[in-house]
Amino acid sequence: MIGFVLMHYYQILSLFTHNYTLKHKFLLVVALLAFAIVAPAQNKEALEQQARSYIQSKGLDEAEVRSRLQQKGIDIDQVTPEQLPQLQSTIEAVIAEIEAEKAQNNPTVPAKSGNAPAPQTTPSPSSAQQPPKAQSLTVDDAIEIKEKVKEGVSIEEALSESVSSDKQKQLPPAKIWGQHLFRDKSLSVFRTTNEVKPPDSYILSTGDVITISVFGVSQFDSQFEINKDGYIQPSGMPKMFLKGIELGKAKELLRNRFKSFYRFAPEQFAVSLTTARTITVNIFGETNSYGSFTVSAINTAFNALVAAGGPSDIGSVRNIKVIRGKQTRLLDVYAFMSNPSVQYDFFLEDNDIIYVPVADKVVKLNGAVRRPFSYELNQNENLIKLLEYAGGLNANAYSEFAQVKRFVDDKKTIIDINLKDVLKSKDFELVNGDEITIKAITAPVEEVATIEGAVQQPGTYSLLETPTAGALLKKGVLNRTARTDLAFIQRQNPDGSTQLLQITPSALLANLNSTNDLELLPQDKLIIYSRPDFMDKSTLSVKGAVRNGLKDYPYVVDSSITIQKAILLAGGLKPEANGSGYIIRTNPQNINEKTYIPVNISLALKNPTGKDNQVLQPLDEVEVFSTLEYSDDADVSVVGAVRKAGKFRYSPLLSLKDVLVLSGGLKMEAATNRVDVYRVEFINNEPTRTKAISLEIDRDYNITNGGGTFELRPFDEIVVRSVPDFEFQQFVEVNGEVMYPGRYALVYDNETLSSVIKRAGGLSPEGDAAACTLFRTENSKGLIITRLQEALEKPGSNEDHYLKPGDVINVPKMEGLVTIKGQNTDLKQIVKSNINTSNQINAAHYPGHRAGWYVREYAGGFAKDAQRRRVTVEMPNGKISRTKHFLFIKVYPKVERGATVYVPAKPPKKEKTGGGKKDIDWDKKLTQIIAFSSMITSAIIAYATVQSIN
Repeated sequence: MIGFVLMHYYQILSLFTHNYTLKHKFLLVVALLAFAIVAPAQNKEALEQQARSYIQSKGLDEAEVRSRLQQKGIDIDQVTPEQLPQLQSTIEAVIAEIEAEKAQNNPTVPAKSGNAPAPQTTPSPSSAQQPPKAQSLTVDDAIEIKEKVKEGVSIEEALSESVSSDKQKQLPPAKIWGQHLFRDKSLSVFRTTNEVKPPDSYILSTGDVITISVFGVSQFDSQFEINKDGYIQPSGMPKMFLKGIELGKAKELLRNRFKSFYRFAPEQFAVSLTTARTITVNIFGETNSYGSFTVSAINTAFNALVAAGGPSDIGSVRNIKVIRGKQTRLLDVYAFMSNPSVQYDFFLEDNDIIYVPVADKVVKLNGAVRRPFSYELNQNENLIKLLEYAGGLNANAYSEFAQVKRFVDDKKTIIDINLKDVLKSKDFELVNGDEITIKAITAPVEEVATIEGAVQQPGTYSLLETPTAGALLKKGVLNRTARTDLAFIQRQNPDGSTQLLQITPSALLANLNSTNDLELLPQDKLIIYSRPDFMDKSTLSVKGAVRNGLKDYPYVVDSSITIQKAILLAGGLKPEANGSGYIIRTNPQNINEKTYIPVNISLALKNPTGKDNQVLQPLDEVEVFSTLEYSDDADVSVVGAVRKAGKFRYSPLLSLKDVLVLSGGLKMEAATNRVDVYRVEFINNEPTRTKAISLEIDRDYNITNGGGTFELRPFDEIVVRSVPDFEFQQFVEVNGEVMYPGRYALVYDNETLSSVIKRAGGLSPEGDAAACTLFRTENSKGLIITRLQEALEKPGSNEDHYLKPGDVINVPKMEGLVTIKGQNTDLKQIVKSNINTSNQINAAHYPGHRAGWYVREYAGGFAKDAQRRRVTVEMPNGKISRTKHFLFIKVYPKVERGATVYVPAKPPKKEKTGGGKKDIDWDKKLTQIIAFSSMITSAIIAYATVQSIN
């Protein structure tokens, strides 16, 4: 174990300012490995000789071991004897590592155990447990150790805790009872900084720090560390020897000494252990980890064993040896578990040795005991003591019989024992490896009988108290509904068959002490039946125009429920009930057979004793009719010039005035002299006909024609007409260069553009009639091409558009410019001029010229990529003119003032691909065709001239 601590110690030297130099001779270290306890009288030469013999017995080379230790950071020539115990496990790990490598390289030669005993050594762990290899310290481990040191823990304790916790994470479950105390954290290792109050039996020694306090008349409070000579010396007082004295006795000693210098009552003097010293404990034998451990002296031998992970799976928990010099004490974990104060008898001193031998006598206990497990017994302990350790027998343990499995003469045998005799007086001797099984009672209770069914106290009863059927009936207490003329007893025969016995409960209860009572046998079951179980169960229902309805109401023949009672059970009639109904009767022998009986519900309710209030039978269903079921839903609807058109439920009392009022009244545009009513006429066995009725009303909705009387009928539809041509003012908007721009109402039907412009005062001197635009919002029509000048000159012509509400007329100022733009392309691509910066050119307007002239005159002509055939001109009024062409002749559109000339570019040529068709240059083809046509024309003219001469 200390090997891990040292390896970790070297790895965290950079984290602590603690110079921890190791000085020792290599052979002295190896000698200590061979001899756990070295007599001081042995000289150096003898130890070196013994060490060499030990190394040779292991088949190792001294130089190789020395080199390996150098790799671990240990310079053997610089190590002092005082550091010897701290190097033990490191050397063991190095030796085990070398042996393992040799065994791997030469598999036919088994490696010698790293724990083979050397001459004159204390016992060491069994060969089955090899010393662990030194492990590397992780960064997390180093940080954890550093934090512990900051908390006040000594570096030795921090290192020891880190390694111990790493090892104990891998501990398996305990094999022997008692090992769990060291594996499941039932015990823990105390630190020097833990605020643990030590018992008065704690032995003080060098390094302990105590606090002495006096309060009351005199005041004193100070800490003292027991020096290496075992003394403390308060100021102005003589030395006081405390080393080796129990804490309780030291308190009394100090109280008596301080009385000579201070005044205080007994309860005004206190002594406490502030910081316990750290000690090194050497733990060997069958433990999960072994070596030297640095712990606080507050820990007892039990706590120190926790640091080593406790005994291994085969380690003893009954015969642990605590060795101090020549004195050896035995530590019994079972004694501690029965009396925890035993641990205070095992406080440790520096360099104490704890040795855990192999458990000698281990037996396994199974079955009906409170704590089945494997237990270690001392040689004089046997079965009775084993049961005591296991907590005793379970309540269901079978005391007549137990079994012991034992190995005898290389055979497995079974020994049957009478457990009752053993527990009374005679113990049973056990040996190592025995497995004891205590049987459990599993047989069911036999001497009982059971009663169930229609009784108040069903259950199982003892035959000792209820030997007869009458006695069982009395204990069970029959229910009010129980049948007293019939019951059965189910009896199990020995062959497994069942016998059914019939009894009469009333007769048995009347003669409880009679000799004729039936004697019960074990496991008899008495079944009491209920009378309702032997009756046919039926129901009745009520539905229809009743408040709550009645569904599956329990009913039997003698219930005598009448129609009146059934209606009341259903909550009574609803207001819409028409007083009639039916009884739907089901035949109990054939539920598919129904009989329908009409009944007068009203008379049955008025006269419960009358013949109409019939008695219902099981499975009857009463249906009460509603007036709503015998009437059709009819509406009267109103539409037209009313505020809330809709439908209204028909009533004979509903009048035309009522409908108009309910619909929110007439709108302003309603025509009171034209209210149409459309009616459907129903004639028996003839097709329906629609009739139209025209009515006149006044502003109070009273009918003024037809005598003033009119009745509505179901399904009438009322249509209130609007006054012809009724409408509010309708406006158009005139913007721009007119004398009086703004909103203008359309003063007569189909008013035209020229009329509104005239009412707006006509155009201003700057107004441009050619650029006038008309925008219509009606039906989202948008821009309408307008020739205002023609409309003004010829009112009523096609260009003099009819105006609609919402139209917007815009007359811009005269614009003396023409704009040339590239369409969907950069202007530089389609004209030769390169002075353009905004993708357009503006030029002065010259009347009579066309688009081509403006491009040639102001844009430097068409570029190669210009698409001349698609040149367009957008006039100020929105009209678009396109270029016309015939053969090679192009006629560009005329350009008016304020127009825009659009010159598109040719689309980019497609790249030629292998096997694809070539792109055709149509302009080039057209030029070739024109040239060819000119040549043919010249030839024809020349031929004609020659012919005329001839």
